[in-house]
Amino acid sequence: MNDIVDTFSAHALKITAQYEAGQVAFADLTGLVDEFAAKLTEQLSDLPESQRTPITAALETRLDGRIKEMAPDSRSAQALSEILLSLNRTPLY
Repeated sequence: MNDIVDTFSAHALKITAQYEAGQVAFADLTGLVDEFAAKLTEQLSDLPESQRTPITAALETRLDGRIKEMAPDSRSAQALSEILLSLNRTPLY
């Protein structure tokens, strides 16, 4: 469980750093966030249902904690917020 949370938390921070540095525009950020959510969904689909919710909750808690450490109007907080929202979106594919 912790491996998945650690992996996806690190991936979220990588996306955030790219957005903060201006390497990624907002339109590209949304694409990266959708890809992030799709990969997480794929990873979780291999697990029993009883493990999916706790992993997602742990990832949400970690990302939310990072957001609270940032200036609320920063690009990093915006990127992490988008990622956090993607965890609760229903995929369209």
